[in-house]
Amino acid sequence: MCGRFSVDTDIEKLKQQFAVTTVEPLPKSRNVAPTEAALCLIATEEGLKAVQMRWGIVPWYAKGKKSMLLINARAEQAAEKPAFKQAIKYRRCLLIMNGFFEWQHHPKDNKTVKQPYYIHQKDNALLAVAAIWERFEPEPDLIIPSCCLLTTSPNELVSQLHDRMPWFLDETQQAKWLSPTPFSAEDVSLLLQQPQSVELACHPVTPKVNSALYKGDDCIEALSTDASMTE
Repeated sequence: MCGRFSVDTDIEKLKQQFAVTTVEPLPKSRNVAPTEAALCLIATEEGLKAVQMRWGIVPWYAKGKKSMLLINARAEQAAEKPAFKQAIKYRRCLLIMNGFFEWQHHPKDNKTVKQPYYIHQKDNALLAVAAIWERFEPEPDLIIPSCCLLTTSPNELVSQLHDRMPWFLDETQQAKWLSPTPFSAEDVSLLLQQPQSVELACHPVTPKVNSALYKGDDCIEALSTDASMTE
């Protein structure tokens, strides 16, 4: 499961990498946690639009403000799940990040220590993750666009830290994912069979990242190059 990520970019970089035509105020955070603002791209008649969405959707069938928040969905199963089926079919988007965090647990002084790692593209380009979105209405006349990212089996690098990772899409896959054509489970399966072309690198970062409240610049700075990993 991907539970934290980093996003910090500008309009020019978005336009250059994704040909975005319309941009809302961009959310920026070194340590995005569930319920916080995420940067998403949606396809419109005017072109690709960058928007803010709350990270985490509430299923359409759920009741009350305290319903379970869904931040991840397994790409292999999402199109068959009631919580995600309609969004997969009609409301697909891209969640944009600079990188994401995973943890290793190891013993130290008779206790278990969580060491966070930051995973990003080798060339530090932005990552585009397959995602879906919903309209969350916590109270009458208040509608909050919300998103949920899709996960897949990890590559060799990420498998050292976790058994899942975000489903990254290349340019061709992004166009397919954002197409207005309704998606079926078969469409998702066919797209999943295509190889992931992103090249990732990874390094340990400050344990301060363990707190979702911490947003310092050092969230993504390497602690030691000796412990860094690459594909």
